[in-house]
Amino acid sequence: MINKKYLQLMRSYHKNDMNNFIYNKIAERIIDSLDLLSIKVRKALEIGLNDNLTYNFLKNKFLKSEVDGCDLIECNRSINRDSVSFEIDIDKIVIKENYYDLIYSNSFLHISNNFQKTLENIFKNMCSNGFFISIIPCTDNMFQLSNSMFETDLFYYNGAFQRFNPTIEIDNILPIMKNLNFDTPSIHTDNIIIEYQNFERLLKDVKNMNISYSLVDKKQNFENKNYFKKLEEVYKKKYFNGYYVLDIKINIICAWKK
Repeated sequence: MINKKYLQLMRSYHKNDMNNFIYNKIAERIIDSLDLLSIKVRKALEIGLNDNLTYNFLKNKFLKSEVDGCDLIECNRSINRDSVSFEIDIDKIVIKENYYDLIYSNSFLHISNNFQKTLENIFKNMCSNGFFISIIPCTDNMFQLSNSMFETDLFYYNGAFQRFNPTIEIDNILPIMKNLNFDTPSIHTDNIIIEYQNFERLLKDVKNMNISYSLVDKKQNFENKNYFKKLEEVYKKKYFNGYYVLDIKINIICAWKK
């Protein structure tokens, strides 16, 4: 189960900086998908406020659109938007039934305790002919970092801790969406390769995403500088090729509501 109080705290830190490089690279995939659609957006909802790029794209393309936002915390003052944002419980996303032409989400929905129930609630909020697009991480997202942390944990602790929140297996997503009557659901897997000149910048970008493991059995104390020095040593040995390479592997989920 997700430790919701801890996750809310992490989300509050994130809202101080909505210009995260990795989230913005992922947002570009959402924008590319939306730009191809023939759809009129009057009311849109963003679930999980992780970037401003998609919001700005929608406001520029659909000048009269209203783009609401929701997250685990109320954040009107910190995200620099002129729209409504409100607090939600991710396991109970019921806002306005049959209301939104578009619902989208950037790297957020996988933290739900019940993914099927979350999608069911999203479906209820969509109006007829509404479009849904969400990006969630693949199971091997950032495998260079996760593998290096695993090896570093073994060095210091003779065992490994969970470091990233679990995500949804791709084979489980389509059956859920079909069962909920989403129309023509599809999943496309994409890979964003980022090359960093220094490891400190890589760590900074990942830390600023605030995606550390948030379940109730999480490790209670933070790592010291020695841990991250060892982590860099392991990462460099395994994955350095002139750059510190990081693979952002994502699943892009799309569907309509008839």
